[in-house]
Amino acid sequence: MFITKAELADARRALLAAPPRNRRPADAIDFKIRPISEDWRLVHRMPSYKTATCNAAYIWRDSNVDDRFGPMPAAFAERRCELRGAGLLLPANAPLWATEGYRIWQDADEAAFATGDPTAVSAWHVMAQIPESVSPSHWHWMFRGFLERELSSKGAAVAWAIHALEGTGGEWLVSPHGHAIVTARRWKTGVRKGERHPAWIASSEQQRRLGVAWRRRCTTTRLMAQAGFRWSTLPILS
Repeated sequence: MFITKAELADARRALLAAPPRNRRPADAIDFKIRPISEDWRLVHRMPSYKTATCNAAYIWRDSNVDDRFGPMPAAFAERRCELRGAGLLLPANAPLWATEGYRIWQDADEAAFATGDPTAVSAWHVMAQIPESVSPSHWHWMFRGFLERELSSKGAAVAWAIHALEGTGGEWLVSPHGHAIVTARRWKTGVRKGERHPAWIASSEQQRRLGVAWRRRCTTTRLMAQAGFRWSTLPILS
């Protein structure tokens, strides 16, 4: 069953009621999933941008693309110093055209717009904290492997990026975190292209399980570090 408008309203209320970052326990792993649609709004919190194209450009720090509302802000590219890795994850049987620029995300936006419903979801924006105990050399291992196992292996297309910025004194000016834009609609060519897909974090329960899976991966990673594993010697596996 897909997430309903009532559940979206509940999610808004839950996010507004959530404690701010500076009141969360120090060991709490931040994980959020926000729907991408023209109608998504949050009071006093940053919403997702209106289109999947814009959200993908934002996480990739790319200002050289337009969506139907116009060009991307120049500020996207100005923050490229925060980008520590980015890419597109596709299932093994993906067609070649899927790698062409922003085509998957533009198609998703067109399908959502064609419904005539401004609340129609084109994609999902996932944001995941990366524990500072994890070596930067294994951020890709941790985040990409998670996305491959949980999403792209099930047929979803996923634009991903890791953002972080370290100060001269070793402090984090931008704490390590990952972003993923995940298709909410069937994206392969065919009669069902553009329809909502029921298995790509389409329900509240699926989204809850994804958050649990990320926090479990973070816990496992932390225990491995405490046990004395050296990240520089671990294989880069998903």
